[in-house]
Amino acid sequence: MSRPALIFVASLMICGSAVAAPGPDRSKLSYEENVLINTACAKTRVRGDAAYYDCVTKQVAALTAHPSPDRSGLTPAQNQAIEDRCQYLRRTGVAAYNDCVAQALAGPGPAVSEGPDNGLTPNYMGVFTRGTVSAAEEKPQATPVAAGSVPFPASVLPKRPDNVHRQTLAPADLFKTLQRSVYVVAATASLADARARDVKQGSAVAVSEHLLLTNCHVVKGSGLIKIVQDHTVSDAKLVAADTAADRCVLQADGIALVPISGIRPFTDLAVGEHVFAIGAPVGLERTLTEGLLSGLRHQPGRNLVQTSAAISPGSSGGGLFDDRGNLIGITTMASIGYQNLNFAVAAGDYWN
Repeated sequence: MSRPALIFVASLMICGSAVAAPGPDRSKLSYEENVLINTACAKTRVRGDAAYYDCVTKQVAALTAHPSPDRSGLTPAQNQAIEDRCQYLRRTGVAAYNDCVAQALAGPGPAVSEGPDNGLTPNYMGVFTRGTVSAAEEKPQATPVAAGSVPFPASVLPKRPDNVHRQTLAPADLFKTLQRSVYVVAATASLADARARDVKQGSAVAVSEHLLLTNCHVVKGSGLIKIVQDHTVSDAKLVAADTAADRCVLQADGIALVPISGIRPFTDLAVGEHVFAIGAPVGLERTLTEGLLSGLRHQPGRNLVQTSAAISPGSSGGGLFDDRGNLIGITTMASIGYQNLNFAVAAGDYWN
């Protein structure tokens, strides 16, 4: 196993043990932020728990002055270019690493050589600006719905889809069955932001005729949300959120969605299962990838399904399915710089 992989595995072990031990509350930090802190403080372990938790406290405090930059709109190639530039600072600490990333984002865009996404990545800015009035004529827009002002997902979702399929499907048949249930999400704070090309892009999975599951980080701070499928654009709004667990629910009233029919609970899953992810990595609508269910991880307030099925920026909010077409997770993140370490929020947790 390579040295970076060993550091990452060690950080997972530390993250698991830190929950029950003294130290600052890290339950609201992202998985990547926890890994960054664990990597920075791993060297202090040899000096004992007191030194380790003193380091963790300082790194958590550093996040206030040096917050993690938003990289959700970058292509995989851009993310990798930034990681190549800044990854040596992970062991230095939060401040140095996040400042390096912020400087990389503020400067000229990372040079990207010709790759498979060049020329293929859709521009979702147009779903907000097409047919709108000029900026001078624009009417004031609604303030983005604050996640804290809406209820938790379980209070708005209907009964959990329980038509769990038992028959294994060929990948082509599985895709045909599920493709209509996965949507592209485009979100922005305002039309002015959309015109400035400040648009987040992710995915969502329909679980009823008007409700979809997604990740909160896809729509955070967005006053305008659209869902897209086959060039059909519909308005959506945030109606439920558990931001600490990255579980959000969108509602789309202007369209009849095609919901998935079955969800398997986290306790029913097993490492080694064949799984498939469907989402919109870098905006490429309804992309199918496959892999294994490679781990079942517990974090404070949520369960994570680890998978080797490839996900990338834009996949967040998409579906992770078993080989029978049952939804088992909502894809949320890939560990940048490491291969085949991808995660999904357990789908059944949205009903908890």
